[in-house]
Amino acid sequence: MANWLVTVNYNEFDLEKAFEVLPIIYWKNSATSEGKGLQLNDIIHVYVTQPISRVMYQFKVIGQAENKEYPVAQKAFWSDKKNIQGYLGGYSIFEKLKKVDKPTLSFEYFMKENLIPDAPIQGRRTDRDKASDDPIRIFLAHIFNEFTNESVNTDYPDEANLENASFPEGAKQTVLVNRYERNPEARAKCIEFHKARCKVCEMSFEETYGFFTKDFIHVHHITPLHQISESYDVNPETDLIPVCPNCHAMLHRQENGIPMTVERLKLLYEVSKNSKM
Repeated sequence: MANWLVTVNYNEFDLEKAFEVLPIIYWKNSATSEGKGLQLNDIIHVYVTQPISRVMYQFKVIGQAENKEYPVAQKAFWSDKKNIQGYLGGYSIFEKLKKVDKPTLSFEYFMKENLIPDAPIQGRRTDRDKASDDPIRIFLAHIFNEFTNESVNTDYPDEANLENASFPEGAKQTVLVNRYERNPEARAKCIEFHKARCKVCEMSFEETYGFFTKDFIHVHHITPLHQISESYDVNPETDLIPVCPNCHAMLHRQENGIPMTVERLKLLYEVSKNSKM
């Protein structure tokens, strides 16, 4: 199995809609017979050109279609059907795996972190037969790992998202910022118990913006993890609380050099709200 990075022209092909509608995607791949192109079980990551400028889609090669006519259903997603002529021939058949939208998969981030071996991003890149220290392998490993880590990046290092059934915390890892071990199950249990309403200002995203924001909320560790020296089992009902992003940001600030607490921030919020009545 190899990892690949390929590109799709945003102005030519609507991959976003195709990903939602089509069960499989056909991708031009005329070199399979020589063993140089996309091979069975390879993992494909797709970079969407400007104005998106991000890697957003992950596929797996599940088959090959040599000298097949271009799929009729897929033609609908081309902005100009004349461009299809350049994509006729052999194809690899892609199974859809994931769609993500993360700043760590953006062209801007790649450039800032010196991850791109040769800019701009165009054509195809693969880690097949590349040494472990090869820049392309390192670049594609970053992309693959970002898809493997499904947690949403936030600006808050203790946004809860812990990693195993017993919810042990305390260990740090360096990725883009200093983060902590996370597990989606702990977050889910916290929201299930407390509901998706901010414990400070009582805001509910669903009530404010509608159903599509249902269950959106940040989760805050009442005791910051950097104050914990040993691993311990987090109780999602007592150690974690749901808060809106604004209140979460304030919980990471200090008041006259004193770390903010949930109780203190709630008092400040109530005083401010009452003073405006």
